[in-house]
Amino acid sequence: MQDNRCATAEEVALLRERVARVEGGHDHLRDGLDTLSRQFSDLRRDLTQAVAENAARTRHEIMSRVDEMGRDAQSRDAEVSDRLARIEGGIRLANWATLACIALATGLLGWAQIGDAVWKVLLSLAGMSS
Repeated sequence: MQDNRCATAEEVALLRERVARVEGGHDHLRDGLDTLSRQFSDLRRDLTQAVAENAARTRHEIMSRVDEMGRDAQSRDAEVSDRLARIEGGIRLANWATLACIALATGLLGWAQIGDAVWKVLLSLAGMSS
């Protein structure tokens, strides 16, 4: 059989002291975990905000560069169009000048042939009357 022994007041006081220390340590650990949890939440919030800001800044920079590239392309297109228009104008002028020269030469040749024919007729008439 086992003897049931009662704890002395000193033993009870010692036990209470140990329990109080364990409970105090538990409370301390819980406070530390709560603090860590808050710090982790703050860190997650700050990181999320920083990533969102960086993404927005990167999107803005990319869109600015795309807009700039678009403006550059439009400027080059306008410059090329202007050059092509000047070239077309020069070709039209050259075609007109060529056509005018051909028409003038054809007209002169026609009048020369008419003049030559009239001259021959006049010479033949002059030769007949002599």
